[in-house]
Amino acid sequence: MGERKKIGVFVANCHMDHPKKIIKSVYKGFLDKNVDVHFFLGTESSSFYRPISADEKGFDYQYLSLYDYAHFDQFDLLIIGYGSLNTFQKLMDKETFLNKFSHIPCIILEDNTPPKAGINLICDNYSGMKRCVEHLIKEHGYKDIVFLSGPETNDDAKERLQAYLDVMIENGMPVMDDMIEYGDFSEDVEDKVLALFENNEHIDAICCANDEMANAVYKVCGEKGLVVGKDIAVTGFDNMRWAWCCEPGLTTVEQRSSEMGYRAVELAMDILNKKPVKSERIPTGFIVRGSCGCTGDAAQSTTPREENKIQNALEEMKETWTQAISGPLMLRELIQAADNELTIYTLMSQVFIRHKADFTSLYLLESPMLNEENKPYILSKNLRQVFHQEGEKFHVYEKENAPVIQRGAGLTPVHKADEKSHIYFSYLIFDGNRQYGILTTEIFYKEVPNIYLTTLQMGTSLHFMELLEQSHEDREKMIEQNAKLNYSASSDPLTGLFNRRGVMEQMQKLVSDNQSKRACIMIGDLDHLKEINDTFGHGEGDFAIKAAAELLRRGIGEGAPLGRIGGDEFLGMFVIDEKEDEESFVKRKIADIKLSAELFNSVSGKPFFLGVSVGTHVFTCNIDTVVNQLVKYADEELYISKKSRRESVVRDVEEDEFEIDESLFEDLDGDDTDE
Repeated sequence: MGERKKIGVFVANCHMDHPKKIIKSVYKGFLDKNVDVHFFLGTESSSFYRPISADEKGFDYQYLSLYDYAHFDQFDLLIIGYGSLNTFQKLMDKETFLNKFSHIPCIILEDNTPPKAGINLICDNYSGMKRCVEHLIKEHGYKDIVFLSGPETNDDAKERLQAYLDVMIENGMPVMDDMIEYGDFSEDVEDKVLALFENNEHIDAICCANDEMANAVYKVCGEKGLVVGKDIAVTGFDNMRWAWCCEPGLTTVEQRSSEMGYRAVELAMDILNKKPVKSERIPTGFIVRGSCGCTGDAAQSTTPREENKIQNALEEMKETWTQAISGPLMLRELIQAADNELTIYTLMSQVFIRHKADFTSLYLLESPMLNEENKPYILSKNLRQVFHQEGEKFHVYEKENAPVIQRGAGLTPVHKADEKSHIYFSYLIFDGNRQYGILTTEIFYKEVPNIYLTTLQMGTSLHFMELLEQSHEDREKMIEQNAKLNYSASSDPLTGLFNRRGVMEQMQKLVSDNQSKRACIMIGDLDHLKEINDTFGHGEGDFAIKAAAELLRRGIGEGAPLGRIGGDEFLGMFVIDEKEDEESFVKRKIADIKLSAELFNSVSGKPFFLGVSVGTHVFTCNIDTVVNQLVKYADEELYISKKSRRESVVRDVEEDEFEIDESLFEDLDGDDTDE
């Protein structure tokens, strides 16, 4: 073709079976085509981790901004797996999303919306599901068949639902609204399955829009004492790798994911070569196993080839689990280096050398972007390449001196037309609602899940580095402000907090400024400072005091007065949020401080444990309040708290550093459980 071509591929949920097959087949299909291919991979955590907090789920929307980074390159064609993009998150309307890329020919997978230039490639959802429902009715005589659909915005899900409705109507079986529930194609749909049981007294069969959700049905049936294939029929759609090893095997529609990927490659090459193409549907198959009630010759048994696939899947899970276990060690290493920008980028580069990546670059935004759900954002026009790695070599830059990459300049090296194909994968780098940039790497496709876990650790470490820098800046500003306002007489030189005089003045001022509001006095005591000084020296004792001060400062909250009033004692005060239950609010503050101490201990590398005992007293601010008279009540609570501290803070060398007291999370979640 002469000129080297670039193809971009958008895929989400790449931890799930169907998208993984798409990735694998597209990767293999392009290997000998003398083109550059660039995957943009989104991986929602909502079905990847079990269990997961609601807060962590809430940040999955970040992945929707990943595809905008494609504008930093110039592609000749895009393959957009739109069906996977809007599985868990609600995309903007299709027209708006596709218009972002209307200047590029597109092949749209798993969706019927035609692009302005290009074609659609979708599986024959309707025929496959129709055959499945007809089997349940005609072969087994089932009448009470309910349906667990996918997302209402997903074209695959809509077509499968329509097939169910049409077959039921054709056979004189009316469908009521409560016979249908809408899931999200993940296993996290047990509440939807329970709703089907609650709203339908007699169920012969549950027809699922994909295999992931069918797996949830198996679990619920087991909990209810129902035997799948005997007491109730269950069917799926996709024919995932584990479908044949269920007990009984899952009757399902085979979505030929690999065929879709390979066909997308063929059509892409035809478009690039200016050959005529048109939209297509990939045929589906119907695989009968025991879950529908079939037995004997009617139900397929596991073949040697399938047994081999199971073994391969187990090996893959083992590799991913090994990588997941190494994550905390990597995170610890990165966090320990967070005070040195070049060191942390060097450590990141070496991770990809160990993974045998041919090329890796980390591109950071000019400044972290606060990306909040359902709010517009403006992606920077520039990125900075803070490190790049090729083979065994790497180079790192301080961010302010890093090469600037502008939109359209390209995120990958330029290759000659006669070179082999180069295939890259890009991942979003973020932590919570803070987005830092994008990582691009040329690596074997089987490493995709491992690199995803690595990028999560990178996002967390960049956030920690940012917090550390901000902490230094905040401290410098505070010291400068204190000097300007002549506060030197009321500050503690070791910790930078107020001394006894200073904190008393600030606490009394807080009371005066918050008349009639509820507030809380907090006393913190560093556990066993004398033992630390005697065992490890006063230098380590000073370190422990400063670390305890930082934990308490973050726990009590910005702007709240906090001071060091003795060698190992701290005193502070905060106003209680009127919108929250005051007992839960105070408990959460204490639990946050203790959890921060546990997290610190897991990564500090110190030969001792850092512990802080806390006592509190809640009161109402009024004009007659004398702070000094209330401190004794908090001190009494501190005395009780000290009884539960460690007998010794000397760390046992054989003790597991990463074991954290999970009961601390209960108070953070607003639970009323006593600490």
